[in-house]
Amino acid sequence: MSEIDDLRARVDELERRVEILFTNTGAIDMEELGRDAPEASPEVQLLVQQGKIKDAVKRYQKETGADMATAMGALGKLKGA
Repeated sequence: MSEIDDLRARVDELERRVEILFTNTGAIDMEELGRDAPEASPEVQLLVQQGKIKDAVKRYQKETGADMATAMGALGKLKGA
């Protein structure tokens, strides 16, 4: 087995394990939730940059009508940027 094949097998196994964890724990995939979420306004982006996450979430929800999980996913994208 080549090194690439070994790495692919390891990634496949890790993906399988993560899927089991999400399924059995009911965990939420925040990245997935944020993927198709509406863009955050400049005001929300500024709140995130200032570290005012709670205020940013409230503002984002008010502006977009998003639920908490979607808001957290959308703002998670900003924190990673």
